[in-house]
This record gives sequence, C-alpha cells and structure tokens, in this order.
Amino acid sequence: RGGLELLDSAGENIGYVVRTLPEASNVIGYSGPTDSLLVFDENDEVVGLSIRRSYDTPSHVEDVQIDYLFMKTFNGKSWEEISAIEDLREAKIWAVSGASRTSEAVANGVITRLAAADGREVKRAFQFGWRDALLLCFWGGGCAFAFVRSKRLQKWRGLFFILTIGGVGIWLGDLIAQSLVIGWIETRIPWEATPGLVVLVLGAFVVPWFSRQPVYCQFVCPHGNLQRLIVKWTPSKWKRSLNDDGKWVARFAPPMLLAVVLIVSFKQLDFDLAGIEPFDAYLLTSAGTATIVIAVVGLLLSFVFPMAYCRFGCPTGWLLEFIRRRGGKDRFSWRDAVGCGLLLLALTLHQWPIVAA
Repeated sequence: RGGLELLDSAGENIGYVVRTLPEASNVIGYSGPTDSLLVFDENDEVVGLSIRRSYDTPSHVEDVQIDYLFMKTFNGKSWEEISAIEDLREAKIWAVSGASRTSEAVANGVITRLAAADGREVKRAFQFGWRDALLLCFWGGGCAFAFVRSKRLQKWRGLFFILTIGGVGIWLGDLIAQSLVIGWIETRIPWEATPGLVVLVLGAFVVPWFSRQPVYCQFVCPHGNLQRLIVKWTPSKWKRSLNDDGKWVARFAPPMLLAVVLIVSFKQLDFDLAGIEPFDAYLLTSAGTATIVIAVVGLLLSFVFPMAYCRFGCPTGWLLEFIRRRGGKDRFSWRDAVGCGLLLLALTLHQWPIVAA
C-alpha cells in the first residue's frame, strides 16, 4: 500500500500510516495540493488525519486544521470504505466554511490516495456548480458594463458594484490574487473542479489584451468597487492628490511586491502571499491579520487619496494593467523597464535556485 507500519515499544504492529502525495498531487484546492497523513489502527480503521504540508493558501489550510469535526471526518472508516467514496456529499463529508475548496481537496486527496493503492484511478468529473454559475454571471455583468454603452444599463453600475462586494467578495471569496495565480502556476489549473473561477482568471488576463478594457479591475473586483463607492460618497473637500515625488515612490510599490512574489515562489519560502494583498479579508471567518490591516488601511486612504490601493498598492492590478494592449501608439515606458527588471529577476532566481529548508 506504499505506507509505513506502526510498531509499539515491544515491536508489535499497532497500525499503519500513509501520506497522500505524490498520488494526490493533481487534486488542487484553492491554489495547490495538500499532503495529508492518514493513520489506521490494527483493525484497518482510521484513527486520525493531519496535514503534513500544503501548497494551498496557508490561512485556508489553518482553517481546515482547526476544524475539529472535519479533521475527524474519516475516523472509524475502513480503507475500503474510503477508497470507494465517489461523492463527498453522499458520504456526508462537509466542507469547511471559508475554506471549502481547500477542505474538499484534502478529502478528495485522501480518497484518491487510497483508491490508487487499490489499483483504481479516481477520475474527477467536470463539476459545474452554483458557485461557478454565479461567478460567470458576475463576469458577464462586468463585460456588459465594459462593452455596452447603453445609458439605461450604465445607471445600474452602482448597484452592480454593491452586488460584487457582497457576492464575489464576502459570499464567494473568489478574488484574483497573487497567491492564487502562483499556486496554479506551480501546480496546475483546476479547470474541472472550479471552472467558473478559471474562466474569471483567464478572462481577467486575456480580455484586456485584446480589447484594452480592464474588465476585472474596473467592474468585477470587490475591493476596487468598494473604493469606487467610497470615492463617490466622500465629500470633495476631503480629497487630496499626491505630489509628483509621492507618485514616483508609490508607483513602484506594486512591482516591488511582485518581486517579493517571485522570490517567495522561486525560493519556496514559507511565506503566505495572501498577506501582501487585501483580498482574503473578504473571507471574514478566515482572514489573517496582515491582509485585514492592508484592506482597512487601503480603504481609509481612499477617503483622502481616491482609489489609493488600486493606483499605488495592488500588485495584481499592476500585472493586469501591464498586459493590457494599448494599440499601435505604444512606446517603451517605465512599466516596460520594470517588467524587464522583473523578468531578469525571475531568470536569475531560476538560474541560481536556493530551496529553503
């Protein structure tokens, strides 16, 4: 079965232990696979599950680890019972609130690992659920506001912004972030498990390239839309603009954060990339301190400096703006110079990798 026998001090067999990777490496959660450890007793029944290491978003993994009920989901079940599971809901295996994709990946990883030892390949069917449908509706709405110039439609823009904040942000929590993008790059794109999120991410990068319309940043991103509402409701006398020196310094903050992302990824450092952006703050039950601080500070600054975070702090927004096609009048700009610098940094890190212990 590819595991290890557990012996007591007298050398007697008291159980068996297996880990889920590499057999379950294709089971992706929010941004990566998880290596779990499953322990069986002498009767071949599960007595414990723990997460050995995860390539998923650390804050989501922590939420799964501290969920007492979920971590005991498989307790008392035999190897054969678990490997035969085909549907989590039918088996009454419930996801962890705020970390549903990560917890489902942990459960599916365990099932995949045990089934593989029995010579059975678990084929993950294409899953299109209500979350995917809702994300596509929001993406379609954003495209409509971007490309349809009807005044009758545009007057509903404010309501749409409020819906994205509540729907995409607080309810679904599926915002595009560096932790998500890097996780998919390092592992794979989970198109069969989260098709709606995949379409949203691909659309956010591809559509601006061909249309020059930053659909995601201008219409779908909950954090950007919340700042737009703040700008709309803030008295004009409160608003200020940065001087030229301040703008020069602030404009380099996002690419510096992208440099941090590259270093963390190439060096495989134990660092939560979700903590450099505010997007996980919309997952109210699982947000980390760093991401909450960034979200709150960015929103407060928007009362004085309109769209402060989007303009001067968002690495994901900077990347989406960088790939946006601008027509035939483009010339080599400071953004291109910074992009070349980031490429040089990536090549350097790739040429001389140092894997963290």
